[in-house]
Amino acid sequence: MLENLIVALIVAVAAWYAASKYLPATLRAKLFGKKKASAGCGSGCSSCGTCEDGPAAPRIDAGAPPSRRVIQLHLK
Repeated sequence: MLENLIVALIVAVAAWYAASKYLPATLRAKLFGKKKASAGCGSGCSSCGTCEDGPAAPRIDAGAPPSRRVIQLHLK
């Protein structure tokens, strides 16, 4: 009897975790409520220094051909 209760508890926790992780966002918000957003970039905390304004990104001309990037693969 006790083993059945433990197994049922483990299955219920696993189902809750899977549902909270893999359901679509709208259904997840309805079932589990909205999660608070963590303090990330754009929150204005400036504690990590990564959100500071850096140099402007280079402008890309629409008529120019795309630049080629080489992706190096390290195969063993």
